Amino acid sequence: MASLHKKPDSPFWQLRIKENGKWKKSSTGLRWDDPVQSAQARELRAKFEAAEHRQKTVQVVGWDWVLPYFQNGGLAGKSVIRYEGAWNWVALFLHEHKLDVTGVRYDHVHQYIDWRVGRKKKSGKKAGRNTAIQEVKILQSVMNEAVRRGMIVASPLAALKLRKDPAPKKRAFTDEEVDSMRAALRNGEPEWMKISFDIALFTGCRMGDTRLPMESFDLDAGVLTFPCPKGGVDKSFSIPIPSGLMPLLLELKADGRSHTFESFPFQPSRRWQQFFEKMKIDKACFHCLRVTKVTRLRQQGVPREAAMRLVNHSSELIHMGYDRHQVADLEQWRDSGVAGFAASTSQSPTSIPSRTPRGKRVAAKGHPPTSARSRKRE
Repeated sequence: MASLHKKPDSPFWQLRIKENGKWKKSSTGLRWDDPVQSAQARELRAKFEAAEHRQKTVQVVGWDWVLPYFQNGGLAGKSVIRYEGAWNWVALFLHEHKLDVTGVRYDHVHQYIDWRVGRKKKSGKKAGRNTAIQEVKILQSVMNEAVRRGMIVASPLAALKLRKDPAPKKRAFTDEEVDSMRAALRNGEPEWMKISFDIALFTGCRMGDTRLPMESFDLDAGVLTFPCPKGGVDKSFSIPIPSGLMPLLLELKADGRSHTFESFPFQPSRRWQQFFEKMKIDKACFHCLRVTKVTRLRQQGVPREAAMRLVNHSSELIHMGYDRHQVADLEQWRDSGVAGFAASTSQSPTSIPSRTPRGKRVAAKGHPPTSARSRKRE
């Protein structure tokens, strides 16, 4: 890096720079005891530093450093897999457009979104806009790291602002859908899916929480403890074991298992998506079981504080977002909250006065009605 220093026998700032791999020193001709000339000397040093940066970035042409950055950057294991999967698409775009670190511009972001949304996967489906935006944010993180490594002076994506489309609300399953899915799961589907479904159905837990060590279940006391839910070990919580879940737990314990099932397969959410498509259940995902649990708790009159405790919700706002109200749920309160309702129901529909014609006055008892025109003559 270029630097300034003072020479004992000279009143001028000395500039030290690197050219062609060799260090050189020269006088700037600017006095170090003059504030204005000192500022000019610092500006000169900054110009040489910028030139050094440009010289370095010319040699940077590849993206080979990105995957090691993901793996050694302090990300959690699942995040590394997600970042690597997203980067496969970003890297393909960069390769097709022959872009290196120095060639990425802001307009490439919108080009990427159009390219990604319009490109079909092997399954024939296309990615959504939100998926493309999430992958762009990973590219933004990579570009920020390139700045930290001195590959580029500044990132063109530093002030990136993209608004995602609102995510569709997850639905609640009907009793008929639950019965049909449980029957289908016992007819040829993998064991982990059957166990995971039942645990989430009865407890409303997230998919990752359905693989539990067997010591999480105190069958004698009837207590189930989730040792590491979303948020980590500090968020562990216990609930009473639902009666409908007890037969499954007794069976698993009799098998001498260490966990409810051995492990999740690769991309378990995708496996569930395929299952719901086969069952022809629209707009469904595994997390809909959690929505179903919260909705049923409200329908059965469980106090909100107890319902939140059962599903480990710390925020009322989040909890209410899981509750799916139907019109039929309000039937018993259809006539509540109406002032004078008892008196109004005693009248027959024919006794309700019809609308007064425009320009007419309602006649007082014993007096004929008068129009607006007759009042004007009076």
